[in-house]
Amino acid sequence: MISIDKGLVGAKPLGDVVERHRKYGEFVDRLDIIVLSFKGYRVCELSGKVKAFPTNSFFKLFYYFDALRIGKELFKKNYFDLIVTQDPFITGAVGLKLKKLFSSKLLIHFHGDFPVVGVKNADAIRVMSNGQKDKLVNAGINENKIRVIATPIEIEKFISPLSPPPSNSAGRHEGGRRGEVLYVGRLSKEKNVGLLISAGKKIKALIQIVGAGPEEGKLKAQAKDCDNIEFLGQIPSDKLPELYARAQVFVLPSNTESFGKVLAEANASGKPVVATATTGAKEIIKDGYNGFLVPVGDAKALADKILFLLDNPEKAKEMGENGRKLVIEKYSDNTKKIIDFWKDIIR
Repeated sequence: MISIDKGLVGAKPLGDVVERHRKYGEFVDRLDIIVLSFKGYRVCELSGKVKAFPTNSFFKLFYYFDALRIGKELFKKNYFDLIVTQDPFITGAVGLKLKKLFSSKLLIHFHGDFPVVGVKNADAIRVMSNGQKDKLVNAGINENKIRVIATPIEIEKFISPLSPPPSNSAGRHEGGRRGEVLYVGRLSKEKNVGLLISAGKKIKALIQIVGAGPEEGKLKAQAKDCDNIEFLGQIPSDKLPELYARAQVFVLPSNTESFGKVLAEANASGKPVVATATTGAKEIIKDGYNGFLVPVGDAKALADKILFLLDNPEKAKEMGENGRKLVIEKYSDNTKKIIDFWKDIIR
């Protein structure tokens, strides 16, 4: 496997990336992961069958060559039936070269809403949503190569009995409404957390922002006069269920989203969601059933739907329960689906 997720080689992981890959390892003889990284990371043995190798490159320009070198070294020790890459770009290019050198099968993942490039010679493609699949098919990619399987979710972590938000918590703000609005994810440009901050100026409820990233300083400056907005930083994945349980509404204001795993986690927790109408959000949200979809970039529409759910707790509860049922039905066995796909490709 070739990845860009540095949480596999010692960086503070975002979400449950380590746990997911350990789970994959339970179904295979061996899973070695090459992680594109700068200097300073270490080889990590995640389990008896799963090990991650950082490229420790001096510059991004060297990612390809360093990953290819490590891949060749790994193939000298073991033959790998399948090469899995996280995207069609650098990781995909390394995977394609290793496929040609060692005659393995190649699976390319579309974890983002990427342009259709670099997939012609892949044996298979995994996408997160039907919208991504349609995009690939319309670009001339053989539909039989493509399978829609979203990122696995540890649903059991989120569907335990929930306790209501404390009535005397910081969620009660002077002159207004009690409630907690939650965002979880990277603080990066494509997530457009600034849209939530703009909407938050119209909402007298506690808004908690969980995550870290390159936009953090800019976002904190935008929110400096908003006493109802809290930045909690990056939170360990085992602490997230508690945050979801305490929230009344979950919000994902992204400009682009290939899936939106956090929406499914929030729904599994019995919470209604409000999201911009990205490819990924449309895969999870049935508008008006388990949440609301609003136009990308529309702060007023975002605020209006959040306020509706805060003002109508019975309706919010109903939509949250609808979401829980939907997520259990659609996403509870995705690890098995991924492993079965790997087997199908090899066969």
